[in-house]
Amino acid sequence: MIAIDIVDALELLKQHGIRVARSKFVDCAEDAIAFAQRRSNGDPRLVPIVLRPAAVPAPAETPLRGDAAIREAYDRAHAAANGGHVLAQAVAEPGSAIVIAGRIDPDNGKTIALHGATHGVERMVPLDEAGATILATNFQAHHHHGGDEKTRRMLEHLLLRVSAFYEDSGVTEFRLDVRLHDNAYTVVDATMTAAKALHVRART
Repeated sequence: MIAIDIVDALELLKQHGIRVARSKFVDCAEDAIAFAQRRSNGDPRLVPIVLRPAAVPAPAETPLRGDAAIREAYDRAHAAANGGHVLAQAVAEPGSAIVIAGRIDPDNGKTIALHGATHGVERMVPLDEAGATILATNFQAHHHHGGDEKTRRMLEHLLLRVSAFYEDSGVTEFRLDVRLHDNAYTVVDATMTAAKALHVRART
């Protein structure tokens, strides 16, 4: 199996209509500062970002808001990466953390599981609208947060997109760390494997 790096994994999700945190491998502190610069002209403020070794799962975020903080954090991340990539990522909105995972079950084929802190539910792929509703409803029944109808509909929409991605992408297994906001979500981390190299369009 081939491991897909996080930037390619997030780009694959984005190209399947799934909202992800803007991310990039950076080679130096100045590259990280350039990543944090706003895309709108004439606005000198930096977008809050986080820096970490790419091989380390996303930690609790301490947003970096200035050149000096970014330079110091880059030096720490570069040393911790031990020759590996340093990942820069735009800070996502605060929210509840969930995990969506895909695996190939020996008996049932591809499945998608939805995990919270204490409970998980799983169904076979492909998901239809009814299956996505059952998965989201069963998940919400075991969690006190995010139990409203708008959140359920958002989860259903996300699960349908992830199911379509799993069917079409060539990925064999994956784990997505997702942050749920008010009526929205952001994928902040992704690990994936595939049986062969996958084509990823130019990153946008």
